Amino acid sequence: MESLGQRLKTARKKAGLTQTQLAERIGVTQNAIQKIEAGGETKHIIALASVLGINPAWLQTGNGIMIGENSRINNSPITNTVTYETRHLAEKLPLAQSELDDEHRYRIDYLDVRAAAGMTGFVNSDYPEIINQIYLSEEGLRELVGRKNTNGICLINVPTDSMEPTIQKGDVVLIDMNINDYNGEGIYAFAIDGELFIKRLQKMISGSFKVISDNKEKYDPEEMNNEIYRNAKFVGKFIRRWRIDVKDL
Repeated sequence: MESLGQRLKTARKKAGLTQTQLAERIGVTQNAIQKIEAGGETKHIIALASVLGINPAWLQTGNGIMIGENSRINNSPITNTVTYETRHLAEKLPLAQSELDDEHRYRIDYLDVRAAAGMTGFVNSDYPEIINQIYLSEEGLRELVGRKNTNGICLINVPTDSMEPTIQKGDVVLIDMNINDYNGEGIYAFAIDGELFIKRLQKMISGSFKVISDNKEKYDPEEMNNEIYRNAKFVGKFIRRWRIDVKDL
């Protein structure tokens, strides 16, 4: 079976990128890419898959498909819906578009996770499938994302109202998947017993965490004790929401 390094090299060449170009797009050195292709490990699976347009599960394990033009993802009803959403979003947002070109080369993936922001949660896979993407110019990266690269940054859609008015139902939100632990007060996506929740977390003097829905009229605050916290899997921290304007969270 092919190694991670061999799969990465295959995908990189298919994308027409040199090691240096790939390294620049995910914010690492060319030597780091060279080491991975030579048999090393990496914590940048999501970022690499995002830039190369491939299935992160395939990249890491070799299981499943690399994702080609005839894959079920590209032909599924949800993909058609999200294709419209990303194109509409690109039309509304300056400095962004739905197609790759020399100027718009920074890719952000739209993940197939239906974020039920109420405490009922939703089941999340280890590798949410990439169903569409949006491309930013360098200026767009600075203005719309506020970062130097798109490493670990993804888009998800929020279809419920538990975080209103901060996040409205239907908002598209940027999430930083590099953050896999509590990293200061903010809005996090975290999984407990196979269910993913989107809530504001606040550390208390006791060491426990206050779990807050911004929609206080409909949802009461809860407490996450240390045992629950240790068993929680942090998926990422929300950094911005995208409507027609951009708002820090």
